[in-house]
Amino acid sequence: MTVAELRTAVRRGAGHSPKDYLLGSRLGRAKELLAATELPVAAVARRVGYDDPAYFSRLFTRRVGMPPVRFRAQQGRTVPGGWSDRIPDPDDPPMIERP
Repeated sequence: MTVAELRTAVRRGAGHSPKDYLLGSRLGRAKELLAATELPVAAVARRVGYDDPAYFSRLFTRRVGMPPVRFRAQQGRTVPGGWSDRIPDPDDPPMIERP
């Protein structure tokens, strides 16, 4: 399979370019880890494929609309009494309403 054929197949199957598909998958997993664990942001960044935590934080902020630390704090407030042990579905990640 050529690179062009792979790009077309991914776009057809996922509805996104390979780059956007990968980014969405990584950020979805990062949201899960931030919401369900107390891992430091740098550890979350490494687990989803980013060696530079600062770059990960900038990218997360740009795409999600808030920094990873604030996302985590907001997730904790959405559950009465604190944190939930429920892991979000990666195909339906938690949505953040902007103020």
